[in-house]
Amino acid sequence: MKRAFPRPVALVVALLALVASGLAITTSTPAQAQVASHSSLPLLPRISASGDADGDTSGDATMYMRRLALTHDALRGAARKQAESSLSRPRLTNEKRTCSATLPICVHYSDTPYTSTGDAPNPRGPVTPAVVLSTLEHIYSTYKAAGYRMPESDGTMGGDSRTDIYLADVGSQGYYGYCAPEPRAGSNAHDTPAFCVLDNDFSPAQFGSRGTPISNLDVTAAHEFFHAVQFAYDATEDSWFMESTAVWVEDEVFNSINDNTQYLPFGPLGKPTLSLDKNTTFGVYGGWIFFRWVTEHRPQAQGGPGLPKLPTIIRSMWERAAATSGSDHYSLQAITGALKAAGLPLQRAFAQFAAANRNPAHTYSEGAANHYPLAKPTASHKVRTTGKHTTGTVQINHLAAATERFVPKGKKLKNKHTKLRLSLDMADKKLGPGAVVTVFLRNGTTKVKTIKLSKSGKGAVSVPFSTKTVKRVELTMTNASTRMTCWVGGLYSCEGQPKDMHQLEKFSVLAKR
Repeated sequence: MKRAFPRPVALVVALLALVASGLAITTSTPAQAQVASHSSLPLLPRISASGDADGDTSGDATMYMRRLALTHDALRGAARKQAESSLSRPRLTNEKRTCSATLPICVHYSDTPYTSTGDAPNPRGPVTPAVVLSTLEHIYSTYKAAGYRMPESDGTMGGDSRTDIYLADVGSQGYYGYCAPEPRAGSNAHDTPAFCVLDNDFSPAQFGSRGTPISNLDVTAAHEFFHAVQFAYDATEDSWFMESTAVWVEDEVFNSINDNTQYLPFGPLGKPTLSLDKNTTFGVYGGWIFFRWVTEHRPQAQGGPGLPKLPTIIRSMWERAAATSGSDHYSLQAITGALKAAGLPLQRAFAQFAAANRNPAHTYSEGAANHYPLAKPTASHKVRTTGKHTTGTVQINHLAAATERFVPKGKKLKNKHTKLRLSLDMADKKLGPGAVVTVFLRNGTTKVKTIKLSKSGKGAVSVPFSTKTVKRVELTMTNASTRMTCWVGGLYSCEGQPKDMHQLEKFSVLAKR
């Protein structure tokens, strides 16, 4: 269960750490000065590829804004003024807005010609306020029809109670967009309204050749508006859960774009030995592949006519995490609970997920077409004879995996009855160990088997190992421990320290006839 907002002392400490990390910027950058002719933007963090000490994704504007919103009420003096400045909505020159006739969303934009470097001259090009509004209507309708909560009313901010989206030149600072929760003074409520900011034209001069202005608008709007939806559940959820599911939903709403594949090398596919919830900027983005694996195994979906249908299991995770629900679980609890309710307990699911990542072209529906990267094995062993044990140990991080590869070699293993006996001595079962063996056959097919473990973590299995039919055998071991020391940073729903890092696992294999 989650506690209420952290104590003021912890919040002040957290903000001081934020300032020390360089994320709280006290002077405008050249890029910000550049856009002053048509808008005034809040101070945003530098873009970085590493996470800060408290676990927020460094350089991610949405997580930065969220952090300031959560600490805002405990601050005084200059620190509070700085937070309020950073949390302010863009002030647009000659501001106008266009609003949906049927949905509570409005798009705010500047009617002044662009002058910033990289911005397209008027006319705006393909990304017009009308196009942005139409895109957001599609996204809003998709999320609502899928059963998600919609962003909360912000009262009269932005003109009325509708959710506001601002178009501003955030591309000059290297951002596609962001979404910010509204701070609630003197309140312990974790759910909150939000506003979003999207780049005003997604100019190729700023964003390069990856995607078109429209495709970049589509996935950015889907991602950032999902953050506004998340804030309606609980703005204090762990950042890896927020970011991974926001990247996941991009591809669900706009399936043909596949922009999120660029993050796969930084997540469990590219770095299987790193924890799934490790908060590095690109790592938490790459973590979307876990939620894709889950939804491919529990595909039941909900949606409206003519709209993409979204798998319901991810929504059930957010419902369990909701601040106003009866459960109010922190992120990992919510995920674990939803998986268990769906007949997919985390311990087994994570092991099967990690094994699938060793063969993504065949184990994901879009793996081959979108060239998903192949998770690398931890080690490879050549087995040349029968009757001789190959043993080893490996340390596995919390929510991470290790794969040992065994390759049959030599004439002694040609017999068609040759088997490989794998014996495991892993951590106690209550600590979340898991193991899957995959036999890669020479005909291009595979045989996959989950190894049953005893309470003490011991297990064994025999599989085919003849050189005539078997190309290799792989043993994937995982650590799906959910034991956490929560609130180490004193800020989010848990985002603490896992208790079972570097879990020691032992294995022994023996080829025999």
